[in-house]
Amino acid sequence: MKLNLGDIIPTSTLDWPGKVVLVVFTRGCPLRCPYCSNGRLIDSPEDGDTDIEYIQERIKDAADFIDGVVFSGGEPFMQPLAIKELASYAKGIGLLIGAHTNGAYPDRIGSMAGDGLLDAIFLDVKAPLEYEAYGAVGGKVDRATFEAIKRSVALCCSLRKSQKIRHLEIRTTVFRGISDKPSDIEKIAGAIGFADEYVIQQGRPEVAMDEKIKALDAVPRSELLGLAGAARNASRSIGSIKVRTHIFGDEIVG
Repeated sequence: MKLNLGDIIPTSTLDWPGKVVLVVFTRGCPLRCPYCSNGRLIDSPEDGDTDIEYIQERIKDAADFIDGVVFSGGEPFMQPLAIKELASYAKGIGLLIGAHTNGAYPDRIGSMAGDGLLDAIFLDVKAPLEYEAYGAVGGKVDRATFEAIKRSVALCCSLRKSQKIRHLEIRTTVFRGISDKPSDIEKIAGAIGFADEYVIQQGRPEVAMDEKIKALDAVPRSELLGLAGAARNASRSIGSIKVRTHIFGDEIVG
């Protein structure tokens, strides 16, 4: 079996706060978000190019120094069979499993969680769960994909509430003109039925794909703190509200 592999980071403390993890970046994504910081991973060859045995060896080599493995991308659930195989291997040697996802594949998320192969989900909710708003932000979001993302939000909250996963972080990356209004954040937070954390994340214009976004200034921390307050006012079903910036890292603000 092969995987469309983008990269492997052998140790990271950023991709699962509080854990040291190996990160497997996959290639391929159904969305085309103009602000994406991993634009090189959006497209992928038709066939996987890396034997999963190679990735298993990398996991084995790092196992004594890490808590778990995180699948990121791209969108890892585009390659469900290879990801399941790797997750099974990592679980077999005592590691935790996390996945970063845009939520486009709820059935695949549910399948992995049902098989006991997911401990944590880091779900990007890019805009209020309204079709027009999501289409403007996601770049390539048809009606079916949008409905799938809505199902993933509900599913992930349900998985966490029923303790079928250990941790759920939902996050929104904020740029000027993209989910930067209190009303945007209130709508997103209000749709979160249950989560450990909701993170208001400072976008990095300098690494965006779109030249217009590259020309923008980052939304300042002071504004992000205001958005976090709006999130807390909109939901009491979230454990912690955080602001994540480049200078201060993660701050619990509500």
